[in-house]
Amino acid sequence: MAKKCVFVAWIFVIAMIVYVQNDRAYAAGTTYYVSSSTGNDNNNGTSAGTPWQTLAKISNLTFNPGDKLLLKSGDTWNESVTLNGSGTSLLPIQITAYGSGSKPIIRSSAPAVVSMTNESGWIISGLDIECTTSNALTSSTTTNRAIVITYNAEGSWSNITIDGNFVRGPGINSNSEGILISAVYPTNKHSEVARNIVISHNEIYMLGWRAIGVAGWDSTLSDNHKSSALFRNVKVHNNVASQLGNQGIVIGNSNHSTIKWNLVHDAGQYAGTGVTWGPGGIWPVASSYVDVMFNEVYNMSDSNTGHDASGLNIDWSNEYVNVQYNYAHDNKGNGVTTMANINSRITDNKVKGNRGETSIGSGQIALSDFTADTGRYSGLKNLVVANNLIVVDQANTSALSSKDASPGDPWSGDSFQNNRIIMANGTSGTSAYKIGLSAPVDLINDNRFYQVSGTALQAERFGVSYNTMAAWRSASGFDLGSTISALDSVAPGNPSGGLAAWNSGSLGISLSWTAASDTGSGLNHYNIYRSTTPNFTPAYSNMVGESTTANFTDRQELQSGTAYYYLIEAEDNNGNISSGTTSAGSTSGTIPASTRKYEAVKDFGAISQGPVWYYHKWNGTTYTSLANYYAPWRMWRDGSTFLSVGENLQSPDGSDSVRTWIAPEDGEITLSSNETIHMLNTGAGADGVNVKILKNNAQIWPASDWQQVSYGTTVSSPAITLDVIKGDAVRFVVNQNSNNLYDTVYWNPIVTYNSIYLLSENFESSTGRWTVQSGSWSVVTDSASKKYRQTDYKGALQRQGSTRGATTR
Repeated sequence: MAKKCVFVAWIFVIAMIVYVQNDRAYAAGTTYYVSSSTGNDNNNGTSAGTPWQTLAKISNLTFNPGDKLLLKSGDTWNESVTLNGSGTSLLPIQITAYGSGSKPIIRSSAPAVVSMTNESGWIISGLDIECTTSNALTSSTTTNRAIVITYNAEGSWSNITIDGNFVRGPGINSNSEGILISAVYPTNKHSEVARNIVISHNEIYMLGWRAIGVAGWDSTLSDNHKSSALFRNVKVHNNVASQLGNQGIVIGNSNHSTIKWNLVHDAGQYAGTGVTWGPGGIWPVASSYVDVMFNEVYNMSDSNTGHDASGLNIDWSNEYVNVQYNYAHDNKGNGVTTMANINSRITDNKVKGNRGETSIGSGQIALSDFTADTGRYSGLKNLVVANNLIVVDQANTSALSSKDASPGDPWSGDSFQNNRIIMANGTSGTSAYKIGLSAPVDLINDNRFYQVSGTALQAERFGVSYNTMAAWRSASGFDLGSTISALDSVAPGNPSGGLAAWNSGSLGISLSWTAASDTGSGLNHYNIYRSTTPNFTPAYSNMVGESTTANFTDRQELQSGTAYYYLIEAEDNNGNISSGTTSAGSTSGTIPASTRKYEAVKDFGAISQGPVWYYHKWNGTTYTSLANYYAPWRMWRDGSTFLSVGENLQSPDGSDSVRTWIAPEDGEITLSSNETIHMLNTGAGADGVNVKILKNNAQIWPASDWQQVSYGTTVSSPAITLDVIKGDAVRFVVNQNSNNLYDTVYWNPIVTYNSIYLLSENFESSTGRWTVQSGSWSVVTDSASKKYRQTDYKGALQRQGSTRGATTR
């Protein structure tokens, strides 16, 4: 578990990159052709018959929205390329292949084979990008990376897609790496850098350090950035990563992101000396609201460090990470591990065959609180481990282990419930639990054990061993509702009669089928798989969920107007799978475009506040931040008082409880909520609360005074549309009325951007600086300042001295 504290130390070199304005290419929306075998840089490059020849030609130009850079299939370039210019979400710039044959190859030993800095709106697809360094993995030379996207200036960057590429290197012992998205900023950067980044369908192999990385680097302290705010909506989907010296997929400093349908295997294979970074297959770090789903990881090793080698890991300083529907098996370390994190979940996964041979513990699921940053967060709190299939089939391993690995806060609120635990026959030294000193699990119950016979149960807690369920229950108070049953090797029957139809109400495809039967341990659930082609083979890379009933609605990353095919199989409590499946199919309807939305309950921060939502008290003259997060309540709290703000709850106490939203950009927003405002409880003396909404210091709801909320009555949260300038504060205020008795109120505000203004410059102070090729501007007045909003934008903006494409979000 001893990882490098500076896991992205190499970003320091990237931080030295500066932006240089290049010559601009032709008009926006031009297609360019490049052929190393038939081209000439003196050609115009605008047809397959007159292609450019070198990538240096591309590197010296700045491209426009809608441009396409096409490299000839079958050609090879032994040089690196820098991509300049920004596209938009509707008009991205693309670099891809043309013609038939193998993917065009770009080979180089440069620090970045393909790179860009501070750009938006690019698609990199259909290429074969090869690192060719001859330097050893642990050499002091600069790492040779295939694709590097760097942000190191203030701006609003978005819409980068890296899809369908081969990314490869010279081998697991080389100082090489695959895809890196990096944010290089001074200390205390705690705001969004880039959003809407997609890394998908890439095959990444034969590299030294890592397949895919997203990370922030503190250029002042030469250390990792701490904030989870830097990247939003990162999607790492459907990649295959293998034959790696160290790490698989590492996503840092990100929020509201997804890691889905990836296959990682044979990583951590470096066997030399000098590596201190314990490898993991897939792991988020210093991130929040990350879904890790439908991945498979196997044959992880430890890079000769003695640490980690786990399939999946919720690393340090994470919050609200969901690890679900994954399969981690046959790794040197554990199936799923944790480090210091809060409010995360490990549910509905399958783990088996993991050997537990590294320092983190013996469990197929191994809990720890390791961190190299105790100043930011320590301890393991409010972790839920539930509904997993855990197969204990390796000598000297356990279903669950826990280990106190770092100083700091104590563990609290962690639970292990409703898991299915298969104790394989004839495996020596196995146990149900190995709970370490100072690493308590607060609740263990309702688990189902399956073994050959008897009621023997091997468990260890705080250094004391137990060998029967009765002894374990008596000493620990755990597993009072758990059961021990005989192993079952008989598969359930097949489901049948599959049906599928588009459901416009739920914006998903609804499935139903005739239930399967099971005469053994009992049916546990159905596995649902999906493809865009019929007659496919079920795998975790095409799973979309599980259901305990004979119906299911699929909403996983659906695309509009697409024909989807489904297979449904039955699984029993021992993990036996039905021999057959039932099929169904339907075409999706229209999926609305996603909106830029900030919801209180889905953006809540437990490790730190901001950069959008903050939690305050108001004493009549001053807003003061609530300094402490109180894990048992899952709320920020004012000392020992009842004044608090939680995920969707607020309680006043003398001073008002205030949830504050700070506008990250200029734009038009709508305030709403998906539920009414209502009191949670009542009792003697309760008199309800008063609520209101302010924009900065001006009240915007109700029109005056307060809106009262009493127990048993509900208040509709208002739908209010208004303009905001970056930094404006919208405050949701709760007042105690006459007393603080039973004053906890449910209120889940949602702020949705209807539009993002492209500019917020004061035109009067920069007359003549901006002209508009098309579209119109309207004035937005806020307090004493004038800001401008553009409507019906098409085309580019011209700025004196240069032309830049504007980003539409």
